Amino acid sequence: MSGEKTTRRVFRIFMAWNDEKEGRWLAQQERDGWRLSGVGCFGYRFERAAPADVAYRLDYGPSKLQDKSEYFGIFKDAGWEHVGSRKQWQVFRKPIVDGRVPEIYTDPRSRMAMYRRLLGLMLAMLAMLGIITAVDLNMKDSIFEQIPFIFGLYIGMMTVFAYGAVRILLIIARLRKGAPRPS
Repeated sequence: MSGEKTTRRVFRIFMAWNDEKEGRWLAQQERDGWRLSGVGCFGYRFERAAPADVAYRLDYGPSKLQDKSEYFGIFKDAGWEHVGSRKQWQVFRKPIVDGRVPEIYTDPRSRMAMYRRLLGLMLAMLAMLGIITAVDLNMKDSIFEQIPFIFGLYIGMMTVFAYGAVRILLIIARLRKGAPRPS
């Protein structure tokens, strides 16, 4: 045996507004000879394979269980292989043929609809955290006063959700203008 690893795990935090970047990173792993074999909550599993030119796309799928069989069927019929998921985020791959990079969304409106669903979730989380924070700060025995770290944690989470909402709004604006996907 050569002693070379045949599998590896990569811890990688994924942010919703970076789905395009994440797809490009996964495609680069494939070109480097690491084929995605599993998707976990905080990262990926890869197996050593022959380098290949494959497109990876992430999609924020349906939340309802009954929608999933039809959802996955549409992708399968279009030639996409489902590799795994991170909660509602689904990871698909498809070979690049004749230099044409396949897309799961053929029109900007469908892609904008996905980002609008994400935006709604981000704003709902931001509102929920804001309300909890405001209520707690107005209480006599505020947990935030007792444990300041928790207050900092809430502020940090609200900052991430607000930043994410802005980034998603920028993506929606880019799609509305018809600008191409970043390369």
